[in-house]
Amino acid sequence: MRAPIGIQIGKLVLTGPAAVLVTVLLAAALVLLIVRAHPSTGMLLAGGIWAGFFTFWTLTGRPQGVAQRQESARSRGTHRILMNLGLLLLFIPIPRLLRSFLSPNSWHVPVGLGIMGLATLLHIWARLHLGRNWSSQVMIKVDHQLIRSGPYRLVRHPIYTAILGLAFGTALVSARITSLLGAALITMAYVRKLRLEEQGLAEAFGEEWKAYRHASWRLIPPVY
Repeated sequence: MRAPIGIQIGKLVLTGPAAVLVTVLLAAALVLLIVRAHPSTGMLLAGGIWAGFFTFWTLTGRPQGVAQRQESARSRGTHRILMNLGLLLLFIPIPRLLRSFLSPNSWHVPVGLGIMGLATLLHIWARLHLGRNWSSQVMIKVDHQLIRSGPYRLVRHPIYTAILGLAFGTALVSARITSLLGAALITMAYVRKLRLEEQGLAEAFGEEWKAYRHASWRLIPPVY
């Protein structure tokens, strides 16, 4: 049986309709902040892509299976803090930190949106192949499988690659230094997370993991 949708705010854990309601309210508050910042058309489109991403994540994010090992609550909290701060910096302009890291031109907006679109497709593709092995936190489940099909043939963490693509695509659309800092924070969050995950996978799969690690890239072939 699938577990109900749940969210955690500090030590408070909400599930079911309450979790959905709080998620909608938080999303509405974020949208209000973004709208009050008078975003460009490109940033509105970027926000729409993120909204679609989180909708898909929420609707398909119910965990399956029983955990054999998982990361601590403190570690999950650290990841959420980095991720939430990164998202805020991507979209919310901060006074005196509005300088651009790109000269004014028209190419970076469609390129950034294109990267975000491809990242979204990569995320869906990876989730379809990962199936019941997926979890929003670092977790090794009972009867966990080492998936090596689809995007996992080349990249060990394609979902993380997709999220970083969304982050840096947004920064490219925005062209603001604050957005670039937000993408950097999200990168820190997921590099930290993948190291924890790879440690657990190495312990669970041993030699099979070593062979897979030598035949694939962590995030971006042939860079990392």
